[in-house]
Amino acid sequence: MASKISDTPRPLPTASSRAPAAKAPPPPENKAKAPDLSWNKDRFETGSTQPLPRLPAPQLPQLPAPLPLPLPQLPAPVPPPPCQGPVEPTPETPTEPAPNLADADPMTHIAYLASDELQGRDSPSPGLDAASAYVQAHVEKYGLVGPNVNSPENPFQQRFDVFSFLGNPDANHVHGGDEHKAHKEFGHKLFEEGFYLEEGMPQETLAMLNKKYESAMKAEGQPLTPARNGGMRSVEELRALATESGQAVNTMALLPGSGPHKDEVIVVMAHLDHVGTDRRGNVHNGADDNASGSAVLMAAVPELAEAAKRGELDRSVLFIWTGAEEKGLVGSQYFVDHPIPGLGTEQITGVINVDMVGRWDDQRLSVVDTDRRGQANYFRDVVEQANAQLPDPFDRINRDINMYRDRQDGAVFGRKGEDVLFLFEGLSNPKGGGDLIPEYHEPEDDIDLILRDNGGEKPRRVKDLMVNVIELAANRTTEE
Repeated sequence: MASKISDTPRPLPTASSRAPAAKAPPPPENKAKAPDLSWNKDRFETGSTQPLPRLPAPQLPQLPAPLPLPLPQLPAPVPPPPCQGPVEPTPETPTEPAPNLADADPMTHIAYLASDELQGRDSPSPGLDAASAYVQAHVEKYGLVGPNVNSPENPFQQRFDVFSFLGNPDANHVHGGDEHKAHKEFGHKLFEEGFYLEEGMPQETLAMLNKKYESAMKAEGQPLTPARNGGMRSVEELRALATESGQAVNTMALLPGSGPHKDEVIVVMAHLDHVGTDRRGNVHNGADDNASGSAVLMAAVPELAEAAKRGELDRSVLFIWTGAEEKGLVGSQYFVDHPIPGLGTEQITGVINVDMVGRWDDQRLSVVDTDRRGQANYFRDVVEQANAQLPDPFDRINRDINMYRDRQDGAVFGRKGEDVLFLFEGLSNPKGGGDLIPEYHEPEDDIDLILRDNGGEKPRRVKDLMVNVIELAANRTTEE
């Protein structure tokens, strides 16, 4: 593992405050539904509103065209003085076009990722594949590279098969013909509703799957099939007991650093998948869960790419949009179990996971910045400094979601000893605690509720905070 911060940390580097990001006009909602506002105890005052029009279905993977730039005004040519030769023209320094403002606005990407066209981005599904292609086109536009040398056909992707022991899990969790109660507790424990299987997988992961099989059969009142050799069931044996539902995908992109620690990596991640459609045909668009976190990562790319061009990132930044998180953190575990050369846990020096950061008001945010023993990691100071650098800092950084530490993708890295920061949109009480959004894992989780709560400012402000956090983490001073 790469060098960690010392017990007596040196002062964090200072960075200039970021001006508020220029924002494209918020996109129209993709469902015109008048929700019940009574549950939101901390909502904004709203006047009379008209139903918003449906979002137009965007064309995959075409991204918004860059904003046109005004042509430079050239000075009128000056004739040479008498008896002199012709005046040589002065070559002009070419300028690169500025990043597209729409690309840097999370609401642009939420509008597409949470559209009906993607049919809820289940793992696996054509909708998740379309979302992956959309992300890849975006990061390639800003010069990020595909780091997965183990997948030369597409180094921006890492594909894996998804299995379950009790049928194909979907939004209703239908197993054996019975419709079980929908998953309503936030997040998933590892391999809770799905997993990957392949020859050569780590023995500790295989042992975990043996236990999952036994607990699943016990919960369903089904008899166990014993291991042939009397010990642990092999991959082949488990495959015979499981049902395969297809391939899911992790999407990744690397922004190389240029400093003395460029071989070290800050991982920034969000799960791209959601729960698909239910058996009644309702699309679960997952605007907050987790189109919002995925979009925040995408919106941060243009600014961080510019910082990298200026040589302002010491460490490298690896972006990962995971698949099959909703099955049980499957994509993140697959990544850890299949290290990419140069991007293993030895090189990782911090992990930032972003999930459900769209709702409630735009002055609060919840974080987990502690290890499994409850001890604060280096991200606590980084978050405080990053927030202070904002022109309008968050009023409340709540630490009220520690019960979710093991129910999010960052937990997979935490078990490997990495320092993890989990950014979350917060619970219903503005000062900490309370309930999840009522629309969690329901068809009503749409972009119109983000617009209703905060006009899209929450995802934009989280993006600004996260850019500050990444820059501070990538440039922090450590003791070797």
